[in-house]
Amino acid sequence: MTEILLKPQAEPKIKFAYLGVPYDASTSIGNPGARFGPAALREQFKLLLAKRVVDGQVVDMDRGELVDLSAVEVADFGDVALSFHDQNKAITQVTSAVREILDAGYIPLAVGGDHGVTYPAFRALHDATRGNLGLIQLDAHCDMLDFNEKQGAISGSSGMARSLELGRLRGKNMAQVGLRGYATTQQWGVGVKYGVRRILAPEFEEMGAVEAAKQSLAWARAGTEKIYLTVDIDALNPGEAPGTGWAEPGGLTVQQLIDYVRYIAPYVDALDLAELNPVYDSAPRQTLVMCARLLFDFVTVKARSERSPQRSLRAPQRSKRARK
Repeated sequence: MTEILLKPQAEPKIKFAYLGVPYDASTSIGNPGARFGPAALREQFKLLLAKRVVDGQVVDMDRGELVDLSAVEVADFGDVALSFHDQNKAITQVTSAVREILDAGYIPLAVGGDHGVTYPAFRALHDATRGNLGLIQLDAHCDMLDFNEKQGAISGSSGMARSLELGRLRGKNMAQVGLRGYATTQQWGVGVKYGVRRILAPEFEEMGAVEAAKQSLAWARAGTEKIYLTVDIDALNPGEAPGTGWAEPGGLTVQQLIDYVRYIAPYVDALDLAELNPVYDSAPRQTLVMCARLLFDFVTVKARSERSPQRSLRAPQRSKRARK
């Protein structure tokens, strides 16, 4: 039964659906434990909404503005009932669950689990809509594995490659942001073959969060009808967000991620968070708290843009500081 995490005070104008995908069976080279992410984040997100939203209103202190959430609904659609013994069946189950959310008029907030969540969730948006789609991926890794003997063709490392094969996501409308470290020639080469756009982590640092967001949106919006956003927690510096499956040295700061997501949120039609791993989080659960904040940011910025569309192009007040 669907639980209401944020009850609207009036007829809802925008609706969000939290969906847990507690699956990390395809984790074969990273640290398992992302299956515990959806349940942990659900409770933290629920707590944040309950403590901060009073009578349908909350103050966004990053902007110094009151945000009216009286016509916003956030529902909890529970966790997908998954067949862990059959990966292909599990993919179909996730696609069906996200499609149900889309058909009911909600914006999906899909929470993994490993990064295998993106392909089936994106496929649901692909199947439910017409026209070309854009995809923005915040990640340390390409996730462009075509095939190898250890992971096969379906894993947390192959979601972006499989999404490109669906037909209406063109490489030029896909932006990979925050890539760093080292990759196999296969993973890098698949993106090159499709013409995928990339902002590497050092480039992101030079551009600043808002300029990187503008460039990503320009690529993802060119000739498309909908945009999907996936956020892999390992895009962040593990010193700030240790609760993930593969702690890659370097990376974005939490503030850069917040500024980036707040800028692009008005244009995003579906969101997933992947690779939140509570097993490896710090004692004060800083990664978990950050993820709840990110979901809250997404909800409030989308709500603000829904009420005042002309303001959706405005950069966050922190943008000048973020570029330094």
